[in-house]
Amino acid sequence: MTSDNACNQAVAFFQCESNVKTKSVYIHVDLNINQSDSIFNTCNLILYDHLDPELLQFHYPGYNPKQNCSPYVPITVLNDAKVNVTEKAEGYTCRARCLFNNHDLEYTAGPWIKVPSDKIFECDIVETDCDPPTLWGTKESFIHMQIYEKRALPLSLAYLKEELGAVQMEFLNKVGYNTRPNAFPLFFGKSFEGASRALVGLPPLVPDWDTEEKCGEYLDKYSYYLEEYRKTGYKTMVAQDWSIGIPYYPNCLGFERPEADHMWRPFEIRMLETKSLMRSHNEHCSERYLEMLEYTEKFMNSYRGVLAILIVPNCPGFPGYIAGVPKVAHTLPVALAHDTLKDIYPSDVHFLNFFKRNRHHLDESFFFFMADHGPNKGDIPNTRLGKYEQRNPFLVVSIPKRYRNTAIHEQLRNKSRALMTHFDLHATFMDILKFQPSADFQDASYRDMSPLSKGSSLLREWRGPRNCRTLPIPSQYCLCQYNRTNITDERIRKKAGEFLAQELNFFLGKAGLLRKCQKQYYSSTQSATQLKDGDALLYEIAVYLLPSSGLFSVMQFK
Repeated sequence: MTSDNACNQAVAFFQCESNVKTKSVYIHVDLNINQSDSIFNTCNLILYDHLDPELLQFHYPGYNPKQNCSPYVPITVLNDAKVNVTEKAEGYTCRARCLFNNHDLEYTAGPWIKVPSDKIFECDIVETDCDPPTLWGTKESFIHMQIYEKRALPLSLAYLKEELGAVQMEFLNKVGYNTRPNAFPLFFGKSFEGASRALVGLPPLVPDWDTEEKCGEYLDKYSYYLEEYRKTGYKTMVAQDWSIGIPYYPNCLGFERPEADHMWRPFEIRMLETKSLMRSHNEHCSERYLEMLEYTEKFMNSYRGVLAILIVPNCPGFPGYIAGVPKVAHTLPVALAHDTLKDIYPSDVHFLNFFKRNRHHLDESFFFFMADHGPNKGDIPNTRLGKYEQRNPFLVVSIPKRYRNTAIHEQLRNKSRALMTHFDLHATFMDILKFQPSADFQDASYRDMSPLSKGSSLLREWRGPRNCRTLPIPSQYCLCQYNRTNITDERIRKKAGEFLAQELNFFLGKAGLLRKCQKQYYSSTQSATQLKDGDALLYEIAVYLLPSSGLFSVMQFK
């Protein structure tokens, strides 16, 4: 976008951050970038220290809000799909019912059954409710979970690396701002977020799917990795907290069929409806991610005699994936690190214990422990390294013990410091399912994964350069590091900020929004850098505008 008095400059994108939300607008502009000599044909990747003094202010290793909690002991127990009561239930009148998932928005409840009973509860999530023997007693409520078989973080990371031969992939590059535009490339192999790529001299990055269009239709007819596994005989499981699942978020149809054979979602929906259930879970030592890990562990131990594949992603901090045959799942503990990273610290020992208890499963599995994007909340994104962390989600991968120190393990190790995206993880999931079994997981040769996926499998040789020109990465998220210099001249910093405000107002006017939106005026500059690419200069600035008090980021060429 250019204005009449700034025809030699171009704004690649606007990004506005306020206390409420972040909004990005991308405008493509044709720029005269030399395709052969451009620095953007290269990609320098720098491994930053995550405990750099700039980030230490956000480091809380001793934080543990549940340190002095007293565990809640329910007076009902669920064993072998039957509900019984403990000695402490004497005098109580207890009942139980099944809770079934209904498109992630709600649950469907079965009839109440008086317990104890020989009744078999044919469901994963079972609610119990016990009335006290007197009017002055306290109602006892609880939600149990099981896998009802349907026949027809420093410590954790060190353990995964040292005991399971896991490889940390240092440069996973996000391809969207938040969870949804990163999860769809991961699970469907399709993008939702487009962007200008004028920064690197390329046409706009056109999304594979229109988010509003796909939100208004059922997704059953499209290739979804869990369904691909299910169709070949795998049992499937999904556990996610915080909100409805990714295919349904925020108000989408999602799937008409069940998303997976086993769904944890009714547990949280029902628990949040009553004070007694909230008390028995939230007010004691229970946390959502611990409950989901418990459910995941039950799934791992179910369907005896069958190996497993498991995936565990989590919004801004961790996720993962386990493999074998024929079980596949993903667990997304969103609330753990969505709004703050403090809760990650006390979770470390719980993840470590989970890994140790299930070592025998992990030794038979492909395991992806990862995040979909870095931290978007709090003050961390306002720092230089925080902005980088935001674009560089965590990823650690381990493979079955019998395939360690083989060709595919070597390929994985070789990529530990290579640029990659969620599309490459999707390609890896498809490779594990479709191609590697017939080769006994020994084929590390190059393979074009299209049309199944537009990514490249982590288990195979890669070809060609990997940078933000050759991979489908929006320019504003690119991890590649170039020799930028800070602009310290206040006159230039102010002039660039005033230009940004001018261009934003021009854009609003062109869109017919000035009657609805206030004009924005330059207030101050948070940061400003410049980068030389041949004869062109790239400015990257972040400024505060008034009266919105919003922080606006922009890249512009001159």
